[in-house]
Amino acid sequence: MNKRRQSSQRGQSTVEVVLLAPLLMVLVFLTFEFGRVFGSWLIITNAAREGARFGVTQTFSATDQCGTSCTSFDTAIQARVAGTAQYLTVQQVACTNRNTPPAGKTSCIAITRATDSGTGDDKLTVLVVYQIQTLMPITGQIPYLGSINYPGSFSVLGLSTMRSAQ
Repeated sequence: MNKRRQSSQRGQSTVEVVLLAPLLMVLVFLTFEFGRVFGSWLIITNAAREGARFGVTQTFSATDQCGTSCTSFDTAIQARVAGTAQYLTVQQVACTNRNTPPAGKTSCIAITRATDSGTGDDKLTVLVVYQIQTLMPITGQIPYLGSINYPGSFSVLGLSTMRSAQ
């Protein structure tokens, strides 16, 4: 009797593995992708913070007062950001749109200067936009769940503002 029951359940584990394997593979894939995106966000945020910190230690003032010297300061800040994000290739290009890099580029850096009207302090804001290419974009219809659109790239933003009390 016991041998008969065991032989009837012999293929049960195979069926369970076949049913659960795709779900486990998707879970592992999404965990890996989340780790890549989160790690890139940490690097980009740190690079923006380092660029803003470096920028306020330089002698500068708001845009209306610095004239042509802003370009050389911006180039130095962009170089500092690119050097800090050493594991990612951050291009030293100015952002034209706040959320996407220019056409044909994977990253950009926006530098904004302002003067706080209340305190008179200069503020420097550094925004770094970096596009991460996903490992496998997925689009299509999934039965019983609907459509899925996992894009081919994500834009990761790092933003930092520092105040210079000079």
